[in-house]
Amino acid sequence: MRQLGNRLAGAYTSMGEKGMKNFSSPIRRILFTGACLFGLLTTIPSHAAEGLQKLRVAYAAITAAFSIPWVAKEAGIFQRHGLDVELVYIASGSRAVQTLIGGGVDVAAFGGPAAIDAKLAGADTVYVSIPVNKVIVFTVVAPQIQRVEDLRGKSIGATRIGTVTDFFTRYFLRQNGLVPDRDVMIRQTGGLPETLAALKAGQIHAGTFGFPAVLHARAAGFRVLVDYSKQGFRYPLSAVAVTQSMLRSQESAIRRFLEASIEGIHRFRTDPAFAMNVIGKYTQTADRTILEETQKVYASAFEPVPYPDPEDLKLAISQVAEGNPRARGAEPRDFIEPRLIREIEASGFVKKLYGEQVK
Repeated sequence: MRQLGNRLAGAYTSMGEKGMKNFSSPIRRILFTGACLFGLLTTIPSHAAEGLQKLRVAYAAITAAFSIPWVAKEAGIFQRHGLDVELVYIASGSRAVQTLIGGGVDVAAFGGPAAIDAKLAGADTVYVSIPVNKVIVFTVVAPQIQRVEDLRGKSIGATRIGTVTDFFTRYFLRQNGLVPDRDVMIRQTGGLPETLAALKAGQIHAGTFGFPAVLHARAAGFRVLVDYSKQGFRYPLSAVAVTQSMLRSQESAIRRFLEASIEGIHRFRTDPAFAMNVIGKYTQTADRTILEETQKVYASAFEPVPYPDPEDLKLAISQVAEGNPRARGAEPRDFIEPRLIREIEASGFVKKLYGEQVK
């Protein structure tokens, strides 16, 4: 604004008395006014953009479990909270957390115990939010697989070793007397779309999926053998982690990110049409039936106030303990930081969104 004023003042001075008389005509007055308005309109937005805090946010899978950053981005919620958020897809939670530790991203949205594993290895990672603490995961099989025993000698696709899909695939096999990688081979595919492609190509006989990929698999003629959501697990299916050093240096930005995420959850739950459009965009899904079912499932799964609860990490810690003795006896509270969510709720922010009925 100051630069604009200086330019206009300079123009006024250089015109001289004769030049200013020319502005007595209506057309010249209009042109002069238009120039002023153009200067204002082109100057103010650039300063507003400069005032936004830049954050790079990773999401670890193309699934509705990580759709809240998508919604907050597309709805302009991040911007209203003073943030310029760049979303980065990094397949698998372990890779997303490694990138977080290395400073490549500021926030990681992922599922599972990657931040636990990292902290046990000496990193300063901490869970600040767990939007989904239910296991909305499914193992899907080819039509010829009628029972669990039929998987013997076959292969199952999981995104990557150590991910949610890998862990629950192995858990399911062991529960049914099958030894992973001996009786049933587990193949890393790299991502949920890749698992579906391998299943369609006959390269694997089964695959473990989240939403909406499971619906795509079902639509392609495959069937659900295991629905883990019916087994009552508590688990960080969708979690948000930062480093404690980031939290110390940029607490205001992380707080605003969490506020925007809570507002994004509210938008997802209360505006199904918008949520469906966003899910469709990021998952490249056009089928309205699939989008409707996905939105309905996650509208009830997302926690309105996404506290990182110690109970949600117990199974994840046991998952890490299978290959890391340091996780045995680890205290879940050592891996979470609930203070920011608690302070956001105490401020009345959530009640402003939902009223008194927060469910």
